This record gives sequence, structure tokens and C-alpha cells, in this order.
Amino acid sequence: MTGNNYTPKVGFIGLGDIGASMAMRLHETGHEVAVWNRTTARTHPFAAQGFPVPHSASELATMCDIVCLCLSSAEAVADVVFGPDGIASASAAPRIIVDHSTISPKDTQALAHRLYTQTGTTWLDAPVSGGPPGARAGTLAIMVGGRREDFETAAPILESLAKRLTHVGDLGMGQLAKASNQIIGFITTAAIAEAFAFAEAAGLSAKTLSEALTGGFADSTVLGEYRRASAAEEMGGLKGLIEAYMELSRGYIRPDYAGKIDILHKDIGIAGAIAQANGTPIPLLHQVETLGRLLHYQRGAKA
Repeated sequence: MTGNNYTPKVGFIGLGDIGASMAMRLHETGHEVAVWNRTTARTHPFAAQGFPVPHSASELATMCDIVCLCLSSAEAVADVVFGPDGIASASAAPRIIVDHSTISPKDTQALAHRLYTQTGTTWLDAPVSGGPPGARAGTLAIMVGGRREDFETAAPILESLAKRLTHVGDLGMGQLAKASNQIIGFITTAAIAEAFAFAEAAGLSAKTLSEALTGGFADSTVLGEYRRASAAEEMGGLKGLIEAYMELSRGYIRPDYAGKIDILHKDIGIAGAIAQANGTPIPLLHQVETLGRLLHYQRGAKA
């Protein structure tokens, strides 16, 4: 049923740091939301608040018109959609999959085509930027690829999550926009760390510099998040990564980052594959990749 009174039932799969906040935000803004997660324990806080928690992705898909995914990789998406008791095996197919995961355009197109062929369910790739704070506040940037009519159907749901919601083109273009976003974000993070290390070596603290740059041409959302996290005395996240890069520039490798930045490498890999396929050089991103590999694979040693 569609029209002015059409209120789709929403399913949400993938209750990590960002996905859990997105699902809760949808509930708080008046949407009827069911949740499921491959790790059952992550559904417990939702069950305690009265969310429907079906036993499988297949059961959730049967209950819902639109199913949102927020998963860690293309392999995870394929498992949830096509694995045992997956979405594709539902007795009644959902109308639209909205995939908030960050995967490659090529994988998006292949998964979407396979699902449509099997069930008639269409697909929007809708990766997000803004992290857990943006998910909690409903201020994410969401970049959407897919059919215009599907975008318009899903838009009332996505608007609850986003400060900026953009239909960027055909299927896969949302993932291309997200890869571009990651190039800017990763390089900006490394540039901030380099500037901070440069300033501190000459006697100017990173805290003072970050405040002095507020509102200037070098300011950014990344720098603003660093200031916020510093004021809150947070240890990890983006602030922690900047500080780890700063220590790396001084010749030390943070042991707590060993094996813990898989997402950075996954996203750089996606961008790298796109760049290679199109013959586009990305030398700055390759420099960031080198920094990340030093943090990722070494343990508690001088660089």
C-alpha cells in the first residue's frame, strides 16, 4: 500500500555503535521498528524497551516493508541477505533494502541484482557519515544510490536520521560518494595530526592550536570533533587516532591500535580498487594507508 497514509514498517539489522543509535533514533522519531542482530546480546537493550526482536533476518524481513542494514563488510551483508534464514528466504519479501553499510559499488550492484532476481526486492545503497554522535543526534550525511522512486519511498525514514540526505544517482553511486568522503576524512585526520605534531615540537600545544583554528580556513568537522572529544576527555575514537598518528611521527607506535583499525583498511581498500579500475592516482591516501599499516601491525615498538 502506498500513498499519503502509507507508513512503512521498518526493520533494522546491524546494531553496532552506529547502527544501534540509528535504530533508536528511528524509534524516537515515531517509526515502527523491529531489530535483529547476528550477535543476539546486542538486541537485549531494544527488547527491554519493547522493540519487536524476531528470531532471524528472514522473520524480520517478513514483518517489514523496508529493511535497513548497517554491517561491517560486503561479506556480512551477503550472509544476512543470502545466508541461512536470510532476507532472501523470507516468506514475504520486503519492498526495499536500504544498505547503510560501507562496501564497494561493485559488490552493491551484484548483491542488489541477485536479490531483485530472486525476490523482486529493490535496493538503495545509503552509506552514512557522521559517526555515532551524528547517528544519535540525527545529523548524519546520507548519500543514496538507486532508483528515484525507491529513494522517495524511503526518504521519510532517512530524513529522521540525516541533516543532509542526497540522492546521488544510480545504484552504487552512494558507495562511490562514501568512498570519496573517506578519502577526504582520512587525509584530513592525518593532516591534522601532522600539524599538531609539528606545532608541539616547536612549543605550541595541540589543544591551544585546535582552539585557535576554530572558524578559520583550516577548521573542519574533523577538527571540531577533536575539540569536542578533547573537552569530554575521551580517549579513543577520532581523537585517539589523531594522537596515535602524532606519536607515530615522534617514532613511537601505540600498541593499543594493533589490529584495531580494520575499518580504515577496508575503506581504503574500497577506494583503492575504484581508483585502480579508473586509472585515478590517490597518492595522499596511499600515504595514510602506510601510517595505518604501521599502527595496525606493529606492537609497542619504535617506528
